[in-house]
Amino acid sequence: MTRDSKTVDLPYPDRLSAAGEDEIHEKALTILEEYGMKVGHETGRDLLAEHGCDVDEETELVTFPRDLVEECVAQVPSSFTLHGRGEGTNVEVGGDDYVLMPTGGPPNVLTYEEGRRPSTIDDYEDFLKLAHESDVMTSTGYVICEPNDIVEKTKHLELLQRHLTFSDKPVSGSCYGGDRAKACADLVGIAHDDPDLSKPYIASIANSVSPRTWDTKMTGGLLEYARRGQPVVVSPAVMAAASGPATIAGSLALANAEILAGFTMGQLANPGTPMVYGLPSSNIDVRYGSFAIGSPEGALFVSFAGQMSRYYDVPSRAGGGLTDAKTVDSQAGTEATLQMLTTLQSGVNFVLHAAGVLDSYSTASPEKFVLDCDRIRYIEKYIEGYDLDEESFAMDLIEEIDPGGHFLNKKHTLTNSKDFIRPELYFRDSYDNWTDQGSKDAFESARDRVDDMLDSYERPPIDSDVERDIETYVEDERAAIVE
Repeated sequence: MTRDSKTVDLPYPDRLSAAGEDEIHEKALTILEEYGMKVGHETGRDLLAEHGCDVDEETELVTFPRDLVEECVAQVPSSFTLHGRGEGTNVEVGGDDYVLMPTGGPPNVLTYEEGRRPSTIDDYEDFLKLAHESDVMTSTGYVICEPNDIVEKTKHLELLQRHLTFSDKPVSGSCYGGDRAKACADLVGIAHDDPDLSKPYIASIANSVSPRTWDTKMTGGLLEYARRGQPVVVSPAVMAAASGPATIAGSLALANAEILAGFTMGQLANPGTPMVYGLPSSNIDVRYGSFAIGSPEGALFVSFAGQMSRYYDVPSRAGGGLTDAKTVDSQAGTEATLQMLTTLQSGVNFVLHAAGVLDSYSTASPEKFVLDCDRIRYIEKYIEGYDLDEESFAMDLIEEIDPGGHFLNKKHTLTNSKDFIRPELYFRDSYDNWTDQGSKDAFESARDRVDDMLDSYERPPIDSDVERDIETYVEDERAAIVE
């Protein structure tokens, strides 16, 4: 999607001055140059050493020359196209363009009928169908929820196979190790009949381990995708007051350093690889030790991600419909709206967790998914603005209508009121009609909407030979892993 303001460009909610941007950058370079970053991947350390980094093999600590970091960051493209399998499904990432995808990673599911329980592969397939059917989601993402009833070692194969056959929208893939990254890249190469991956087809989320650690698995995945020219979303989840300083500034400087280290490794592996400045960070609530992703502090991290990505002229990732609420309630709506409004207003380009997330990333809800989609429609309408041409001013009509009259029966009203947002779930009719229709709250209405979308789902076409090749690859890889 593209931001398109008709009135005046909506200003970014930037909270840093130009001097503040420079200060964050300088502090990050100090961390990299003087304090260092632990890199657990041997090939990654060798690559860094070859390009002038100081590597202590005993501690696995790497210090990065300033010039090398800045040179590598300058090589990251300012935008890229993520390609889907279906016609018209490609999405632009960067500048004014953004991609929206469901939540990722929750091991639990909450539904209107059953409450909260461990998620299953059936839940996963339902979420994939919702993401495919939704006109708001432009990517199906990856690990929408963590199915607890399939084998962990082969989960990446099972999930991506379903993404590639249940939908034709762009996908993401596992970054947990070079072997899983290779398998996911191979699968999208089969799906697109392009084994050499001549275009960006699959994005991955590479999470550093704060503070100051790039572990073996994530570094291996990052390097594998980078070598094959596939986008990597570098995403440290610094938790202020836990894995980062309790001050926002300190945690921002730390996160920035971890992102720049990831960029450096990716560009050394393959200069020009698309990469995204990701920041799924927030504070913890020190009373409970919980990760407060729906907090105002979390929204500040979102704003920072948008601003610093523009500072480096690279795409950004942050935010989404985030909340710490345990169910679909007022807290969920308030926090998700704040976080998503901040996300889109901040110019974030890659929005994971755009719909469906609850309970500090711990739970996915199909009902919240469809409610979040309506929330996004509200926010996009607000950001879009309105026309200021002569027809929109309707001066002749204003002159025609007598004082105290109305505009309801005019052709102009019928024509232009079609542009008003019409929510699918929020009830605007009278109280009597609401009671006549069952007095349903948003949670229950969302359940009905989920059922309707699942009933209307149609699997997109896929070439039978391609589907067979995907299945064969998964079967062969599965057999090799479990032996």
